[in-house]
Amino acid sequence: MRPSVVALYSIAVWIALALVTATLKVLASSFDWDASYAETFYQIWYWFGIGLGGVAILDLISMRLESVPQAYRSVNKNVAVGSQTKVQLNVRHKNSRKINFIVNDHYPEHSQVEDLPQSLILDQGQVAKLQYSLRVLKRGDASFGKIRVISRSRFNLWDKVTICGSEETIKVYPNFAAIHHYLLLSADQQQSQMGIRLSQRRGDGLEFHQLREYRIGDSIRQIDWRASSRLNKLISKEYQEEKDQNIVFLLDCGRRMRTQDDQLSHFDHSLNAMLMLGYIGLKQGDAVGLSTFGGLSRWLPPQKGTYFINSLMNQVYDCHPTLQASDFIEAATELNKRIRKRSLVVLISNCRNEDWVELEPAIRLLNRHHLVMLANLREQAIDDIMDTPVDSFESAQRYAETSQFFAQRQSLNTQCSVQGVVSVDTAPKHLATEIVNQYFKIKRSGKL
Repeated sequence: MRPSVVALYSIAVWIALALVTATLKVLASSFDWDASYAETFYQIWYWFGIGLGGVAILDLISMRLESVPQAYRSVNKNVAVGSQTKVQLNVRHKNSRKINFIVNDHYPEHSQVEDLPQSLILDQGQVAKLQYSLRVLKRGDASFGKIRVISRSRFNLWDKVTICGSEETIKVYPNFAAIHHYLLLSADQQQSQMGIRLSQRRGDGLEFHQLREYRIGDSIRQIDWRASSRLNKLISKEYQEEKDQNIVFLLDCGRRMRTQDDQLSHFDHSLNAMLMLGYIGLKQGDAVGLSTFGGLSRWLPPQKGTYFINSLMNQVYDCHPTLQASDFIEAATELNKRIRKRSLVVLISNCRNEDWVELEPAIRLLNRHHLVMLANLREQAIDDIMDTPVDSFESAQRYAETSQFFAQRQSLNTQCSVQGVVSVDTAPKHLATEIVNQYFKIKRSGKL
């Protein structure tokens, strides 16, 4: 219980009357003024104080006899980082009068909210459903405190603060909005809007799907001569990409993945891209697994079925990049121990030219059993500088330094290609599209 703003203003008026009364009495005694003005203000001050005090006491007793309001929260238990979600607060009271309320919620740290606090007036037994917008900016477990409800007394002189509801925790996952959007698109839209480019099949390393009538453009190798002679028309064999293959993500959790581009770190961009490719791989009938390194060790054996994307998200939603340096050789050694079946290993990291000394032996280890794709993230600032016109000495110097750094990255990509690695060097915002395109190229070429 605490005095309201109305009560504080009333007390301020009472104190002001006291000061005016005292000033008038001093002036009357010093300059032989008429003392009736001072007496009048004294009477006003006196009876105002008596009345205010009496009403405040009655108001306080009345409020203490009233029942406390009730409030509870409705919120999705699983939300995506950076996306906006609605939180509903339900408030009610059982008293026999209208009551003014101010409602506030103890929302999670690292969050942005709109429409809090909110004010409302409730009749007896009425339930108010309030909504506010929440955007959580950090993955992991996000905790809500209790709901804070301030109710105003009958004469608006007291505020009662009531802590309602319960504490609860929600899970903040990587942003799966891209997957949701992908599901809503048709097959052609999925390819065009996601930037996916399908290359022509080579035919080798692909599974037989069905027989169909010959179409213009089919190769002679596709024609099934026995079926053609039996049906007296040309019949072609149709192939599909092999299924039951493995995609294993080797995710770097080291300190370089803490680099921030826009509102997300390189690590967050990597998680979003990994989930996108993982879901597409599962839809294609492949098995998807995960191994992390760089100060955080988690292992998820490859499994099939689109439902497995939930297990993948549960495994990584609370992962955060560490301050440790990444050990590529140890990561490759551990992965070879865990899985022997030939797999597409997608190594997601932020590698530089000086990392080649350690990266090369790690790639050699992985190449013994697997096909390696290096998804190498580069800072968006590099692209921004390379696209900026050179119009001064400072910009020319900056462009030259960036060009040298960019050339070193290209040298790293070339060295990886020589080792048989599928190399992807891209800015974080394009990572998902680039690795999905490379995945389809690999599937249709039969390399895996």
